[in-house]
Amino acid sequence: MWAYDFMLNALFAGLMAATVCALVSVFVILRRTGFAAHALGHMSLTGAAGAALLGMPMMLGQLLFNVIAAMVMGFMGDKVRKNDLAVGVVLTFVLGLGAYFLFLFQNNYAGSVMSILFGNIFAVSHSQLWQMLGLSALVIAVLIVISRPLIFSSIDPVVAAAKNLSLRLLSVVFFAILAITVTMACQVVGVLLVFVLLIIPGAVGMQWGESMKGVIAISVIIANLAVVAALYLSYQFNLPASFCITMLLCLVYFLGAIYHWIAKKIRF
Repeated sequence: MWAYDFMLNALFAGLMAATVCALVSVFVILRRTGFAAHALGHMSLTGAAGAALLGMPMMLGQLLFNVIAAMVMGFMGDKVRKNDLAVGVVLTFVLGLGAYFLFLFQNNYAGSVMSILFGNIFAVSHSQLWQMLGLSALVIAVLIVISRPLIFSSIDPVVAAAKNLSLRLLSVVFFAILAITVTMACQVVGVLLVFVLLIIPGAVGMQWGESMKGVIAISVIIANLAVVAALYLSYQFNLPASFCITMLLCLVYFLGAIYHWIAKKIRF
């Protein structure tokens, strides 16, 4: 099945999205910004619809819209974690705007924009692959540079502030990274399921990792294995790839949770 170009494109796109999402998911969990990540995923629909309205590439519209929203969240800093209501209100407004954009183009672009909701990894083009490669390289490079202060500020922001670390700057940079990651992941699993790639790999890493490096390594390995297995299952059994990715990752997490629950009962 790997002899087909569309399968290779899907594989490369899936591996890139899985790797970047797995890295970012660890920090999403550490910083407790899951709802903000979920909101950015849904905002992608409005960005894609707005881009279609202006005749722009949908991926570019998603990226621009997500980055702007992420900058606002980043400047809010710790308030994002403490005030989900504000994020929810903004999300509601943005989704309403996206629905209006879809209404304007219901006869032309609605079908292609609606595909953003569920993703279509088999429709990734060569040009999109290059775009995803550039975005992946950017995210990984920035994470390498800021990883240590980001981990420090995520685990103990009070001490980090006392050490004169710029928490607001780190927050803005992190949310910008999150916005880019969400844009990439939407091409693979869609808006409705992007939350899976941004939460489950990191959660599995937290289950089994004994150090920060171990957590990140497990997160990346699990996400990539899930994508490869999902593509195989999707091709062999004619199933949606996004569904397979979601079910495999959730299965791994639930099995880990059950194992740790049993182990805890045995110890006591």
